[in-house]
Amino acid sequence: MRGKSLREKRRRRRILFRSAVVVMAAVGLLAATVVLIWGTIRLFTRPDTDQVLDWEYAATTEKYAQEYAVPLEVVYAVIETESHFEPDAQSGVGACGLMQLMPDTYDWIQNRLGEGENADGQAEGNTEQAVSSETPGEEEADIFDPETNIRYGVYYLSYLYERFGVWETAYAGYNAGPNIVARWLEDTAYSTDGETLTHIPYTETANYVVKVSNARERYHKLLG
Repeated sequence: MRGKSLREKRRRRRILFRSAVVVMAAVGLLAATVVLIWGTIRLFTRPDTDQVLDWEYAATTEKYAQEYAVPLEVVYAVIETESHFEPDAQSGVGACGLMQLMPDTYDWIQNRLGEGENADGQAEGNTEQAVSSETPGEEEADIFDPETNIRYGVYYLSYLYERFGVWETAYAGYNAGPNIVARWLEDTAYSTDGETLTHIPYTETANYVVKVSNARERYHKLLG
């Protein structure tokens, strides 16, 4: 009888184990299905490289690219890399909108353009795009407004290019913050000429520069 009881317990354990495996497989399949559906939705609801000319904010993007003398392909490359063309995008550190502006950066640009409460311009220390985790308040609701976000983002790109003179360095400044990049340029471990970066110590920023550069090439071909 004891042997029969042991066999019964082993049989039940095998059944429980197999049931657990089936449940885990089902959960995994469900998760994979959700990811696939989400990816498909994003694929068909955001513009890809070939569809961007018909994007609802294409005219706005071109308008401010011309106004601030920033190549249109650069603007599209940054928007794609930052938010994948999603106006309501918000990162874990608080970057907002299509061009993923930090609230501090938004305030700084607003004052630079004479549109903020303190329109005399703030210290450049507030241009650290990737540092602050402050979230926008009611007075900064326009940070998610597509036209405002594009206008400020393009202006910021023009400022960075004017400051550094090299687009790849400007991309790094957009991601890591211009003052951090300025310190890298002064370090011979990262730059040999003070203008271009031969090595970027932040892996995220290094990858960001590559992504924007590759996207710019695609948009350059599309836009002729």
